[in-house]
Amino acid sequence: MNPTELLDLGITWTAARIAAVPWDGLDAPTPCASWNLRQLLDHTIGSLTMLTTAVASAPTAREPESIDVAALGSTSWDRAIAELAAQSRRAWRAPGVMDRTFELPLGTMTAQALASATLLEVVVHGWDISQATGEAADIPDALARPILDFARQPIVDANRGDHFGADLAIGDTPSEQLVGFLGRKPL
Repeated sequence: MNPTELLDLGITWTAARIAAVPWDGLDAPTPCASWNLRQLLDHTIGSLTMLTTAVASAPTAREPESIDVAALGSTSWDRAIAELAAQSRRAWRAPGVMDRTFELPLGTMTAQALASATLLEVVVHGWDISQATGEAADIPDALARPILDFARQPIVDANRGDHFGADLAIGDTPSEQLVGFLGRKPL
């Protein structure tokens, strides 16, 4: 699967996790110890916005796209991820986008690295959200395998910092192996 297809699949998968969020559970704890569910939702949308905007700012990616407002969902997070999915799809399909490099607050990234980092960010936080809501969804193998392959390259013990816990070296499935590699375990 190419990076654009993976991003579409990943954002769609996470959007389904966001759609399952109950209004009365926004203070629930998450696998991200310093954030409750509301803060995690805000972070997820904020980081996806930043990462997508970097790509969408490319001159070839500014074509308008109609968004079906009825399909956007009932919460601000539902609406935001639906809008970001459309923006991401449009931006990543622009001619020549995979040949570019992008300037972000975290540094300069190739298109391939940015697509992979975006996929990791959105899907792993989708898993975090599913844990906080009690849905406990497994990341599909088609997403977990390429994300884990990518994550093993830049994420090493020396640079895990506050973003990732120590590798727990656990898991029978690709989903369990990925979240374990990032220092997460089910709630």
